[in-house]
Amino acid sequence: MTLIQFFRIVNRNFNLFVLCSLVLAITVFLMTKSAPEIYESETEIFTGIASGINVESIEKATLDFFATSNAYDNLINVIKSRQTLEEVGERLLIQHMLLESADPRYISQENYGHFRFKISDSLEDVLLDPDSLEQTLQNIKDYKKKYYNSFKVRLTFEDPGSPYSYKAIQNIQVYRIQNSDLVKITYNWSDPGICQNTLKILNEVFTEKLSSIKQGQSSDVVEYFKEQVDLATERLTRVEQKLKDFRIRNRIINYNEQTKSIASLKEQMEDEYQKELGIKASAEAALMKLEEKLELNKEIIRFSDAILEKRQELVNLNSKIAQLEVYYNDIEQLANLRAKAEKLKAELSNDLQKRYQYGKTTEGVPVKDLLSQWLESTLRLDASKARLDIFEKRKEYFRKVYDEFAPLGSEIARLEREIAVEEKNYLELLHNLNLALMRQRSEALATGGVVVTVPPHYPLKPRKSKTTLLVLIAAVIGFVVPFGIVLVVEFLDNTIRTPQRAEELTGLKLLGAYPNLTRRSETKSINMDWLKEKSTGLMTQNTRLEARAQGILQKKPKYVMVFSTRFGEGKLLVTNVLANELVSLNFKVLVISYKELDKEDTAYYDYVVYEPGKKFISIKSISEAVPPKYNTNLYDYVFVVLKGVLTDQYPLDVVESADMGLCVVNANRNWNRADGFALKEFSNTLNCTPRLVINGVEPDFMTNVLGDIEKNRSLIRRIIKSILTLQFHTRKFNRAS
Repeated sequence: MTLIQFFRIVNRNFNLFVLCSLVLAITVFLMTKSAPEIYESETEIFTGIASGINVESIEKATLDFFATSNAYDNLINVIKSRQTLEEVGERLLIQHMLLESADPRYISQENYGHFRFKISDSLEDVLLDPDSLEQTLQNIKDYKKKYYNSFKVRLTFEDPGSPYSYKAIQNIQVYRIQNSDLVKITYNWSDPGICQNTLKILNEVFTEKLSSIKQGQSSDVVEYFKEQVDLATERLTRVEQKLKDFRIRNRIINYNEQTKSIASLKEQMEDEYQKELGIKASAEAALMKLEEKLELNKEIIRFSDAILEKRQELVNLNSKIAQLEVYYNDIEQLANLRAKAEKLKAELSNDLQKRYQYGKTTEGVPVKDLLSQWLESTLRLDASKARLDIFEKRKEYFRKVYDEFAPLGSEIARLEREIAVEEKNYLELLHNLNLALMRQRSEALATGGVVVTVPPHYPLKPRKSKTTLLVLIAAVIGFVVPFGIVLVVEFLDNTIRTPQRAEELTGLKLLGAYPNLTRRSETKSINMDWLKEKSTGLMTQNTRLEARAQGILQKKPKYVMVFSTRFGEGKLLVTNVLANELVSLNFKVLVISYKELDKEDTAYYDYVVYEPGKKFISIKSISEAVPPKYNTNLYDYVFVVLKGVLTDQYPLDVVESADMGLCVVNANRNWNRADGFALKEFSNTLNCTPRLVINGVEPDFMTNVLGDIEKNRSLIRRIIKSILTLQFHTRKFNRAS
């Protein structure tokens, strides 16, 4: 769409736009001129959300913009919630019920009368409890709940015109002042006292609700963690008692120290045991050597009963001494046994000396010395064996102890792990409980930190009336909305409308266009006679040029087939003006049509009507459709007008004999696939390519055919057109351009 087309649309519908604008502006003016005066009051609240201190962060913390925005959204939503606004209305009603008469500080005389109409004295006696505002508030809530569908309740608490209705109070404006901690609340009402006191009550109500919401929420969390801490304490005490009972039952004081002591004693015993094995091996080797040397005297020694008895007794003593040494028992008893053993060794030595004091070995060594060595080795071997027996018993003891302590260690470790898990869970829950308590205290302090920095003021003067602004806005809307609708309709219009679009849709070359000559307000400046004359002359000229192009300029007659795909396209109108114009050029013209001309049409040519039907369809030549008194050979042009070729049949032989074809299309209709198919089939029947004539074109679109149209333009319109067409120096601003 070009700028010229845009301004043509405005010009064509300008009267409609102005009418809609005036109607809407007048309607708004009549509705607002009797509106009551409106008073406005405002209050400012310091929230401390962004920069305030709290228990959780004493130092300056990094500002979380998302959390801050969320906190402000929560605050504003609490203020504007229905529950808050309903309670504000109820408290405002209580304030007015406590008044004996109208008081401008709270309510004007006129609004007090409206209040008394809503709340009668008898109803006030039922609702009002002077000793308890909370009870009065509860009475009002019960009254609303019980009579929720009554006229008085709906008029008082639901009607937007009632100051006690949440629908009226929800018109408050709540917004954050730039990026500060301040929130501004504004309210408009027709009574300054109600306006101020509504904001006062709102500050009290939303502060209480905000506190109850936050503290109630944190209290639930605190109670949850308290309960979980108690359960964790019980579980921890239970597993600790379980470990205690296990230690008592198995006589374990300190498992790690006990096992360390047992391991140390076992290692010490192993060292002594290995040493004792060495002593035994040494004694056995020495004894074996001595017995080899005393081989001749063995029988005497072996069978000496006294010596053997003393030897056995000495062995028993050495065994007892070894036992006492290993277990570290009574020292006095150990000393007595050692003394007794020494005495017995001395006696045994004396007996041997007496028995063998003169004996010698086979090597000639005195037997006395060898016997002393033999006795000493024997005694040492016996003592070693006795100690080894004790060590074996001790090793068996340690094996039993190890078998006992090994599973006890695993069980203790399992119990200690269970205690560790329960203890960790307990500490974590205790930590969360402390955080919840801190958050609860922080919420309490934060709620208490909401401060009314600017109390609501009493508005002395009403706001400036917005009637003028509303009327202007209504006028603009009344102009813009129809204008937008017209633009949308223009863009969505699928009709043929323009000659260019007609050529694109039909695929035919344009021969001419005939305008829509209906007089309307948007065409009053157009010279219709000039437009009709020029469009008719152009069609006639192009018809003659088409005859020259077809090589039939001198042929008599030239058969012109006038057709359209549908009925009602204006074929008779186009044929009438074209035939009359040809007659004015001294051509003889015959028009053969399917119906009579309208009374208002004047024909300067011969006009014949044929009867449509099967008889007409079957004719072989045009002369068969003409009465005998008409000789077609005497005419220069013979126009045959057919009905719609899409719905009516036509004589094929007559169509094939046509010299020219004119397809008439109405600009105010759609073109679809059926039209294209019918046009294609008809064109194939013709011996020539038909030309296009578009009928009923809007005068503004005729510029694409005729160039500039002669109009009576004002100076301003001529200047605007010159600017839009960028023609500043090539034309004069004459009146008839």
